[in-house]
Amino acid sequence: MPKRTLEKRDIPGSLLAGARWLMNPVSEGGAKQVPRIKMLAGGPEILADVERMRVHPTGRRLLAERPDLGVSLSDTAALKAMPAGSLGRAFFDSMDNPYGVPGYLLAGLIYRDGFFDSFEMSDDARYYLERARWMHDLFHVVTGYAPNLSGEGLLIYFQHAYLYGVSYSKLAWSPFGIGPRFFIHPSIGTKRWRALLKEAHKNGLAAHAVCPAIFVDWEALLPQPLEAVRAQLGIVPFLEDTSRWLDKSWLGKQASDGFGAQSRGVTSAKLARRVIEAGVDYRDFYRLSPAKARAVMTLAANGASDQDIRIATAT
Repeated sequence: MPKRTLEKRDIPGSLLAGARWLMNPVSEGGAKQVPRIKMLAGGPEILADVERMRVHPTGRRLLAERPDLGVSLSDTAALKAMPAGSLGRAFFDSMDNPYGVPGYLLAGLIYRDGFFDSFEMSDDARYYLERARWMHDLFHVVTGYAPNLSGEGLLIYFQHAYLYGVSYSKLAWSPFGIGPRFFIHPSIGTKRWRALLKEAHKNGLAAHAVCPAIFVDWEALLPQPLEAVRAQLGIVPFLEDTSRWLDKSWLGKQASDGFGAQSRGVTSAKLARRVIEAGVDYRDFYRLSPAKARAVMTLAANGASDQDIRIATAT
């Protein structure tokens, strides 16, 4: 069976993935659909971005050197040791809570079910896509959009503008844009909510004009003061506390426990985290068959040693 390519759009496949995402965007199953929508519907735009990256001074260097952003953002000891007020320390502080889900558990979903590996693409395109998967949590920190339902909705509009320069009208009628516009109903009222979505998109476009996110040397910025990073990248922080905004929508009820913090999904995430911390590469873990992944997580749940977990994953 021939592999998929980014040159050819799969609109029916992307619509199906979009419908699955809209059913529960705050679940692991919903998060898994995000790269599928982009790769199935936006392959030509991804390839155009890769070409722009090849001619951008910093982008060209990143493609040549291939720094692994995932390694930098997973090194909790190094992040914790960074100066107070730095981007890296702020990133550590945002993840250092009982309900925080490590970035690699979201970034790794691109490998689930063999989806990513089913595409034939250049090494540059592969690197572009893998690097972009790590930026969502960074964007929460630099923008100030909190990781709650309203904050996630606002970040969607900022992120798509910042990463891809997508127009408001195109985003608003995509699955990603439809979710925040029609399914999130914060207590601030629909009129103000829609205005804030437009503002988030506008701010994302402004930052994109300074330097598209994929061309940024995030590794070099981690030790720098957060406020200086924002100024350098042209990012205006959001200062309101969205945790005060009540949301009585169906989606709001789904997210009322902290995006599944009390659900089986978080139990699974904690076990996956234990496997990764045992020394298993997150990419290898997500490439396991469902049965093999369950077996490895069962070992983790039963208190297996790091070595036994690594051996079970490799055999």
